[in-house]
Amino acid sequence: MIKLYLFTLLVIVLALLVSLYLGFPGDPGYLLIAFGSTTFETSLFALLVAAIVLYLVIKTILIVLRWINPWHLIRFGRNYKEQLQANSRSNTIEGLLYFTRGSWESSYNLLKKGMKDSDASVVNYLAAAYAAHQQGDKEAWMNFLEIAEGKYPVARSTINSLKAQLLFKSDQLEQCMVVLQQMKTGSLNDASLLQLLKKVYLKLNDWEQLEKLLPALEKNNVIDEEEVELMQVRIFMESLYRASNQRVDFSDAEIGSQLEKIWKKGTAFYKQDERIVKHYAELLFKLGQKEQAGKAIEFALNKSWSNALIKRYGELDFGTPHQQLIIAESWIQSRPDSANLLVTLGRLAMRNELWGKAREYFDTSINVAPQAEAHGELSRLLRCLGEEKLADEHQEKFLQGIGIKLPCLPMPKNLSKA
Repeated sequence: MIKLYLFTLLVIVLALLVSLYLGFPGDPGYLLIAFGSTTFETSLFALLVAAIVLYLVIKTILIVLRWINPWHLIRFGRNYKEQLQANSRSNTIEGLLYFTRGSWESSYNLLKKGMKDSDASVVNYLAAAYAAHQQGDKEAWMNFLEIAEGKYPVARSTINSLKAQLLFKSDQLEQCMVVLQQMKTGSLNDASLLQLLKKVYLKLNDWEQLEKLLPALEKNNVIDEEEVELMQVRIFMESLYRASNQRVDFSDAEIGSQLEKIWKKGTAFYKQDERIVKHYAELLFKLGQKEQAGKAIEFALNKSWSNALIKRYGELDFGTPHQQLIIAESWIQSRPDSANLLVTLGRLAMRNELWGKAREYFDTSINVAPQAEAHGELSRLLRCLGEEKLADEHQEKFLQGIGIKLPCLPMPKNLSKA
């Protein structure tokens, strides 16, 4: 447009110069315009000059107006703003790309720059907070989450969820619990919240709260059936332990009574599970209630056989060795090839001072399935019976095995020293 204007101006100037050169001013011509009583007269040359000047003035005004057109200014402003936003979005996008690669420092710096723009979102603050946490800057990530909560109240639950996770990762379990309890009232069925609550309770060993949470975990499929069973077993065992650990406030008899009440409330499965029964029996044994401990193991073995329980049955002295031997010998009829039961029978025979029977049971156990325990028991029995050479042979086999510690048992008088 500017070039066309300059070209037009040049043509006009050339036309005037040609007119002057040809002598047009010598005979300028005459023009008369009459309209009613009004007349207008001028020379033709003056009219031509006036027309040219008027054209140039109008053209100049139009060009100036085009230059200062408000719409162009508005469009320029919009383009400039869009460019700034594009730059800001570039910082955010680049920051998120670094975030996915685990480049926490670069991600943190770019996301922080992106916050300065008006179209910054809550994502900038959440991602920057996580990146700051990964760099160990607690003050920064806490500050970002506080700002985000103030700017984006609609996203408060998401912000608090991240805050709780970062507090958990930082081992600030008490503060994490405060945040989770605030969220729990409005988001009880949120799977991620329940999962984090479960982790916190497990880390705090807060089995009572975990027991209360278990129905919600099951209902929302946060844990599968296998984990439900494991947690129920652990919760029950912990309830038994808590009851037994109150010796400051209660006597052993009172604690034993509390344990029995909890035990009776347990399911039939608990009274057969070797982990629970062994735990319960040992707690009773420590309280001096040995007979009840032995009966708990006997009941479980009658319902469901367990090598771990039959071994424990022979290791602990429940105070009724004669009765225990009779019960254990009734089991051998249906399990003649149980090496663990034969070792237990040998130990029970030792407690009843039936040395020959004990030796027979240990020998039979070794013939069925050689075990270090059977060799160890037979070795010390034979040594007390004066059979040193045979005792040494079994001792060597015992040492070649796992070398476990043998339980304390009554022994015959050492005949070799008699």
